[in-house]
Amino acid sequence: MYKVGVVLFDDFTDVDFFLMYDLLGRTSDSWTVSILGTNPEHSSQLGITVKTDGHISEVESKDVVLLTSGKRGIPAAIKDAEFMSELVLDPTKQLIGSICAGAFILYELGLLKDKPLTTNPDAKPTLQSMGGDVQDLPLVINGNIATAGGCLSLVYLIGWLAERLFDANKRRNIQNQLIPAGQFAIFEDLIATTIHSAELANEQNSALRETHSA
Repeated sequence: MYKVGVVLFDDFTDVDFFLMYDLLGRTSDSWTVSILGTNPEHSSQLGITVKTDGHISEVESKDVVLLTSGKRGIPAAIKDAEFMSELVLDPTKQLIGSICAGAFILYELGLLKDKPLTTNPDAKPTLQSMGGDVQDLPLVINGNIATAGGCLSLVYLIGWLAERLFDANKRRNIQNQLIPAGQFAIFEDLIATTIHSAELANEQNSALRETHSA
C-alpha cells in the first residue's frame, strides 16, 4: 500500500484539490491519502475549509507527494518560511506531481531548474520571467516529477501516477466514471497518448542530459 501526501495551503484552488482528492479516492486498495499542511485546516479560494491529516513535514515519509494550486495561495506559500523549509522532497525516492501553479513550488525548491515544466496558461508568463522553461503541454515529466497544466489535466497527472505505480488498467479503473457517455474511445486515446508522449519526451531528455554530461 503506497502512501500519498497531498499538500494544501490557504487559498487553494477548489477544483484542483477536490478533483485530485476524488480521483485518488476512487481506489482504496492501492494507496492511502493524507492531506498535509502547516495548519490543522486550510480554506479554499471559495471559502471551503478542509481539515488536514498531518503537518507538511510528513511529506518525507510519503511515497508520492502531490501539490495543489492557487492563484493567491501559491505566492503566499512560497513566501512562507515554515512551508518551504518543511517541504523536503526527494525525487530519487518519491513520485512528485503538481497541478497548475503548484509547479512554482517545485521550481522554487530547485527541483525543476533548467528542466522543462508546465503550468496553467495564465501563470506561464510569471514562471517564465523567473527562468522556468515552461512548455505549452498538458503534462511534462522529468524523471519522477510530473507537472500538469490546466485544472482538467489532473486526469493526466493521476493517470501518470496510476501507470507508474501499477498499469494502464489501474488508470482506466480510476478514470472511467469521469468520461462522458459515448466518448470512452475518444478520451481513452487522448489520455493514453498524452501520458505516453510525456514519458517518451522524458526518456529523450534524459538521454540528452546523459550525453552532454559524458
